[in-house]
Amino acid sequence: MISVLDLQRLALETKDMAPEYAAQLEEPIHGVLSSLGLWENLIHDMEEGWPGKDYYLVYEYLNDLTVRDGLEEYCDALQGTVRTKLTSALDRLDERYRAVTHEDGGAELAQYWRPLAEGVEIRWWWTRRPNDLPPGW
Repeated sequence: MISVLDLQRLALETKDMAPEYAAQLEEPIHGVLSSLGLWENLIHDMEEGWPGKDYYLVYEYLNDLTVRDGLEEYCDALQGTVRTKLTSALDRLDERYRAVTHEDGGAELAQYWRPLAEGVEIRWWWTRRPNDLPPGW
């Protein structure tokens, strides 16, 4: 199932690419496992106090939250044992994410993300603010 989702994602990501560039991609940038890794990397950076970051713009953070959106979509698309395993891994990461963020009703991010400001975006990870804002926010 993960392979099927990754192939679908690869087709989407390469749809508007020049054929010579599309042919070079063997895996999607935002496939199931790579998205899980990106989410984990964000959480790790937050836990470690944004190491090696001279700046990390809020828009980079918003992009990382859209990766979490994609993971939710992958969970919804999967079934059986594969879904259980992905959900379990995501639950553990989300627990770590909650530990380095706090609920502010989306007040911080609503300044930068229109769907949140308009009350359209209500998923819990969008309504949390990092405990420590990174440099350049």
